[in-house]
Amino acid sequence: MNDAHLHIILVHIPIVLVPAGAVMLLVSLARRTQAASTAALSLLAVATIFAVPAFLLGEGAEEIVEHLPGISESLIENHEEAADVALWLTVATGLASAASLLGLLLRQNWARHSRLVALLLAIVASASLSYAGSEGGKIRHPEAYATSEAGSQDNDDD
Repeated sequence: MNDAHLHIILVHIPIVLVPAGAVMLLVSLARRTQAASTAALSLLAVATIFAVPAFLLGEGAEEIVEHLPGISESLIENHEEAADVALWLTVATGLASAASLLGLLLRQNWARHSRLVALLLAIVASASLSYAGSEGGKIRHPEAYATSEAGSQDNDDD
């Protein structure tokens, strides 16, 4: 397994866990269940742990794929810039989640408000991760972003 393979494997974990954690946290806040909040905040913290090596492996992945035929340097740069923003938003989400977890464990009054901060960050990080993943997919999966003019012309004959 090389850096490109590991990058692709690891990067999907925060892309899935951050939105899942955001939904869980939203439901836990609506239902006012501390156990579900704890689980959601833990999920968001774990997602951050996977986001860091996924990002760091991106440089090695770039070194492997940048010389392959059909690979666009501009697509790699777009993905890299989007991933940088997504990483920092995910790290902020993880830190806010960890602080909120600590506050809940210590039964601090501010912990209730910190869950809202973690939720808002998780929502923004989810969008950013989705965009970064979409930009990454364009590097090796152009078929997923192609428009089909031939398909629309086939319907004109009806």
